[in-house]
Formats: sequence, C-alpha cells, structure tokens
Amino acid sequence: MALLVAAAALAALACPVENAGYTLRTAPGITARFRDVDSGRDWPSGLALGIHSATTNRTYWFLPWDGGTDDLQNLASTTDVDAKDWKPPSPDGGPRPLGDLEYVEVDQGYGVIDAIPHRNAPAPAHILIPGLGAALRYGSVDSRDGAPKQFFDLTSCSPRR
Repeated sequence: MALLVAAAALAALACPVENAGYTLRTAPGITARFRDVDSGRDWPSGLALGIHSATTNRTYWFLPWDGGTDDLQNLASTTDVDAKDWKPPSPDGGPRPLGDLEYVEVDQGYGVIDAIPHRNAPAPAHILIPGLGAALRYGSVDSRDGAPKQFFDLTSCSPRR
C-alpha cells in the first residue's frame, strides 16, 4: 500500500487531470477517468468524470461543478458523453440519471483541494465521492454497481486514445 501511495504522489506531480486514471481503493473493478468534453460555459471545467464498473461493464458520467457559497464541490450526473448527440444538461435541470453528488479532491498528503478540476490542472492524488455507492446501488439500472465509501487513488497517467 505504501508503494501505491508513493507512486500516486509522484504521478500527481506531473499528471494533467485529463490523463489521470483512478482505481477505487477497496474495489479495483471500479475505476474513474476524466475526459475532455465540450461542456459549454455553464460547466467551466471542460471535463467529465466517467466511473466504470467492471462487474456490469457500464460507465456513469458526471460533470464537475462548484457549489459557490456553500464551499462544496459537486458532480452532476449526465447522460453518456460518448453518445453522438450528447449535450450537457442545463445547470438548472435536464437529464441527471443519478442526481448530484458531493465531490472531494485531495492531494498526496490528504489536504483538501478546494476547487473543481480543470483541463491541464495537476491531477489530485485521491478522490472521494461520499454518496456514490448509494447513487449507483439505487439509481442505476443494475444494483451490482454499488460502490463502497472509499477513496479513488491515482493509479495511472496516460493520454486517452
């Protein structure tokens, strides 16, 4: 485990967030990866977060957003960003299959990063999405996609093909 943490720390220093790959610490079949998307000015990060379940081979998509005065960062679920006709939802509504979830990024020393990710920014070493398990278990089409409440750890850094 110490080796994994050390590798994540080194990778985070040089890895842009859109190249970062994450693995859920206690469920390695659940992975996450950011993707460049044309999300428009309402979703300023220019990224979508895909969470993939190896159990069901499904990927769930989310757009990062800043909670503003509540000082929280969040994820809005969205439809498949790979779909030919995908468009980001309105910030005031639109398709959100799994609703909104709180999102926490931390650096290699577990200091909270108080911002949403943006293209070309350094990748966080760890990500925590406290409500993900319940959202996948009760909001997805397959209850086998539930996830334990645990950190995603940075495990790879490579450009998306």
